[in-house]
Amino acid sequence: MKKKVALISGGTSGIGKSLVSIFLDNEIKVITFSRNKKNLDQLVKEFKNDKDLLCLQADVTSPKDIKKIFSTIKKKHKRLDFLVNNSGLGIRAPVAKLKLNEWKKIIDTNLTGVFLLTTTFLPLLKKDSLILNIGSIASKIGFPNWSAYCASKFGLKGFTEALREELRPKKIKVVHAEIGPTSTRFWKQIKGWKPDKTKMIKDSEVASVLFDSITNKKSLNIDEISLMPPGGIL
Repeated sequence: MKKKVALISGGTSGIGKSLVSIFLDNEIKVITFSRNKKNLDQLVKEFKNDKDLLCLQADVTSPKDIKKIFSTIKKKHKRLDFLVNNSGLGIRAPVAKLKLNEWKKIIDTNLTGVFLLTTTFLPLLKKDSLILNIGSIASKIGFPNWSAYCASKFGLKGFTEALREELRPKKIKVVHAEIGPTSTRFWKQIKGWKPDKTKMIKDSEVASVLFDSITNKKSLNIDEISLMPPGGIL
C-alpha cells in the first residue's frame, strides 16, 4: 500500500514543524517549504535526512514558486492526500501607523498564499483527501493593534467555509483550526511586545490534536477546531 502524501507550508518551526514530525512518525510522506534556506537545512539535519521528507525553498506568496512545488509533487507522487496551509506572519501596530506595504505583506502571506496553494493543488486532491487551514482566535475576535492580522484570519475563515461547501460533492474535507496563543518563534517577529509564553499552548500539543482530528474515520469531518490555553486569551 502506497504511503499518503502531505504538503505543509511553513514547516520549519512551531506548529508546522511539529506537524511534520507527527506525519513522518505515522509513515506519511511530507513536503514542506520555506523562504529561509538555513531553516530548511536545519530541518533536514534534525530529521536525519529522512527519505520521506522533502524540503524546498519557496515563497508562499510567489505563484512561480508554488507552481514549481506543484510540478515536483505531481512528478514524484502524482497526488496529494493532505494540504496544510500553515504559513503565517504578524505585525503589531495601530491602524494609524500601519503602512500599506505591511498590510499587503500580511494579507499576501496569510490569505493570498492559502488561495495560491489551494487553487494550484486542487487537481492533485482526490476523494478522501483533506485541506487544513491554520487560523487563529483572531479569526473571530478583533484585537487592537492587530488589524491586518485579524483581517487576514477573518478572511481565511470565510474562504475556508466557502471552500468546504464547494468541495463537499467531491468528498474532499476542509478543516479550519482556530488556534489560541501558542509558544512558537512567531512572537520574535513582533516588535515592542513580549507576551508571557509560559501561559501559551505548546506547539507539539496543538499538532497532536490537529493530526488526530484530520485523520479520523471517513464517516465524519471535524469542520472547525478551536484550541485555547487553559487560562484563556492572554
